Amino acid sequence: MRRILLFLFAIFGLIIQSEAQYRDNLLHNSNFKQSQTYIPQASYFTLIPKDSITETSFADKTQKFIEKAFKYFPLPFGGYATETSWVLGITKYNAWKFKSTTLADSLIQPSSILAYAYFTGEHQYKFNLAIDLVHHSNKYNSKLDFIFLDYPSLYFGLGNENERDSGYLVDYKNLMISPTFYYNIHEKIYIGAKYTFNNFIDVKNLISRSDDSLIQLNEGIQSGLGIHLYREVRDNRISAKKGSYLNVGYDYFGKYLGSNFDYGAFILDYRKFYTPIPQLTLAGQFYSELTHGDIPIQSMPVIGGAYMMRGIYENRYRDKQMLMGQLEARFPIFWIIRGAAFTGFGQVAPKVSSLRLDGFHLAYGAGIRILIDEATSSVLRFDLSFNKDGHSLFIGFNEAF
Repeated sequence: MRRILLFLFAIFGLIIQSEAQYRDNLLHNSNFKQSQTYIPQASYFTLIPKDSITETSFADKTQKFIEKAFKYFPLPFGGYATETSWVLGITKYNAWKFKSTTLADSLIQPSSILAYAYFTGEHQYKFNLAIDLVHHSNKYNSKLDFIFLDYPSLYFGLGNENERDSGYLVDYKNLMISPTFYYNIHEKIYIGAKYTFNNFIDVKNLISRSDDSLIQLNEGIQSGLGIHLYREVRDNRISAKKGSYLNVGYDYFGKYLGSNFDYGAFILDYRKFYTPIPQLTLAGQFYSELTHGDIPIQSMPVIGGAYMMRGIYENRYRDKQMLMGQLEARFPIFWIIRGAAFTGFGQVAPKVSSLRLDGFHLAYGAGIRILIDEATSSVLRFDLSFNKDGHSLFIGFNEAF
């Protein structure tokens, strides 16, 4: 979220202070025992030697308290931005593993739900829900993405080149619903069907521009079906240390499905994870989205944001074709805190032949992660990113990829 100052560090301070008062009650009511402590030799979550952790360890009790706090309570946040006035919101994230009668718990991939909502002093709002379930012994993967908003966004125009101060606010309402269902057809290979409903309403510039009509012509319903195939070989889909992930898909939006637009999009997403030494994981991702047809501006591929090309403002560059790659090194720092250093490169173009070697934008940065659930390796992520125009701070749950 743009220029929103979150109060997460303050909340963590309150959690740590409150732990001293409640730790005895928490331990008394908990089934957690020393014999159940999970400390794998190759894990970079554990910097404290195993024989130094006891049932009375302050670090151990604090970690369990933090896990309980994130498991049972939502996280409030707030801030201020010129275009929105004050912003107040709340978010909730949970991850878990479904029980299986045929697979060991270590082989079960985690499921997750992320929800957040916020409101502004200008009567704007955004609701977001992301559900990702792996169930029936990894046989099925069900997903649902839901967005409902009335919130302004900076628009920088089309193309791979623009100035930072060329962006201007565009206000619109958006309703997006996208369910996906995958079925395991062979070992680690899944095939899935996807439906997307995306409706942009009341699109308007907040300042007068000569190209107002270009944006407003892209109002309307987008309705499309897709087929996706992925291969899941990661040891943990939330925070992988080894293995790979490959997703290939095609989505088609047509008027016979009730869409006001007729276009298609091909997506390729490949990720690789390697741990050469126990305390270092190297991660890489290559992502491409190639489109054809009458694709509306709001749905064109983009680079920039909290997950792709951190350091570049969200949706800074957009066009019909996009290539992006990023590399990251992940390592422990202390206790439940770990760090990461990363870099990313990407570009957009009107057609594939316009992509060029000297057209890539570069971003880089570093961040910390706080472990909030050891069983699923879920983390709270803080990334400080840089590019030629400045820097950005991103806060969210789990790794960028």
